Amino acid sequence: MGSTKPHYFAIGIFVLVATALGLVGIVMLSSDALRAPERFIETYVDESVQGIDVGTPFKLRGVKVGSVSQISMVSSVYDTAKMYVMIRIALDKSALQVEDNEFEDRVREQVEKGLRLKLIPQGITGLSFVEADLFPDSDADPLEIDWKPSFIYIPATPATMTLISRSLERLSAQLDTLDLETIGGNIESITENLNVSMMHIEELMENAANASGEVADNLVTASRDLPVITANLTDTTEQLEELISSSDQDVDLVLRNLRYITDDARELIRMLKRYPGMLLSEPPEQTLSR
Repeated sequence: MGSTKPHYFAIGIFVLVATALGLVGIVMLSSDALRAPERFIETYVDESVQGIDVGTPFKLRGVKVGSVSQISMVSSVYDTAKMYVMIRIALDKSALQVEDNEFEDRVREQVEKGLRLKLIPQGITGLSFVEADLFPDSDADPLEIDWKPSFIYIPATPATMTLISRSLERLSAQLDTLDLETIGGNIESITENLNVSMMHIEELMENAANASGEVADNLVTASRDLPVITANLTDTTEQLEELISSSDQDVDLVLRNLRYITDDARELIRMLKRYPGMLLSEPPEQTLSR
């Protein structure tokens, strides 16, 4: 019959091995905790932080360099009446190879260049993460703070969905102030005026087309009659030249006759001066004979 005495030594060995394995597992699972970050930064947002919590990844241009260590209202940490939300982030020192005496100056230098923190949604899961990147063209001014931050402060820029939501709210408020009924009436009036203008333009184009057709017909007729007109003009020119040539001969004859008449009139006047009685009687024979 075998012995039923318990083997305490074997049990003890098993317990020790199990304990050692458990410690090794704990160490491996908490390796991130063992590499505890030594740097902190914080920011403040004036919007909902739904989707992030303690442990949410913090990324620098997509590279994880830390995680969210605290989320709370600013008024619970600092003496202020601001309704901001504070997000404090623990940085992994090994992920940022910057000396401690240079770290703060490097961060402030990047802030001057546009370094901002922003909440980035992760698809349709409803979760988000915090990302740091350069936003030099951002129109959002840093939030006003009336306290001294305990850690390095990096301003935040509103999330994309927040900007869209605010823009829609402003647009809705502007639409509420518009007199849509009057605008609709003005649009109808403008449309009617445009229709009338289009009708006038079509009429003008039609008249222009008709006028162009008439001009083209006249040009065709003129080009067809041009040879006849040219021939008639040539005949008229020749007749005019003949008339001028014949008129020259008649003019010479008239001028010669006029000269004879002038000579006779001069002789008659001379004789009347010498013999005034010639008007009552015949002139002397000797005088006429001369």
